Amino acid sequence: MKKDKRRIEFYAGVPWVNITPEQARAHPKGKPGVVLWAIALYFIVTGLWKFYAAWDFGLAGWLVVLAGIWPFLAGVGLLMRVPWSVFMAIVSAGVTVWALFRSSRATAELYNSVEAATQIGFLHAVFGIDSYTDGFFLILLIELLIHVGILFYLMDGDRPNLIYRHRYRQYSAKDGSADD
Repeated sequence: MKKDKRRIEFYAGVPWVNITPEQARAHPKGKPGVVLWAIALYFIVTGLWKFYAAWDFGLAGWLVVLAGIWPFLAGVGLLMRVPWSVFMAIVSAGVTVWALFRSSRATAELYNSVEAATQIGFLHAVFGIDSYTDGFFLILLIELLIHVGILFYLMDGDRPNLIYRHRYRQYSAKDGSADD
């Protein structure tokens, strides 16, 4: 393992040890665990649901694909251990934040956005609601809280750092013990 490329983490003071992608894949923690499977399935189901909701709402074909492709590919990428999938999860969370802030001032222009159309499709399919209500804001808020939890895990978890960034924390350096 390449121990010459250590980088001290600013907040914790624990050095990162970079390894090759092959070493990361060969390690027992280099495969998605239960939490990563749940996160990936959340993104895949969210993407498929947005496909359906946009289709049910009557959007154009290219908008139907646009609505669900990003979270779907993020979920598939997480399962395939593609490093860019973490970035895709971040963007997906950003889109949710954008939709949440736009929904707080629910106007006619929001009604025409793709994200709003998928959420309206969800409300229509599940509850029979055809307009913006507090339910739309609540769905986005819950989705945002889920995304925040996912991002904390993807950014700070030991397994995601090993899988997607090919690095691990060397806790022995902080304890003062000798290098392995």
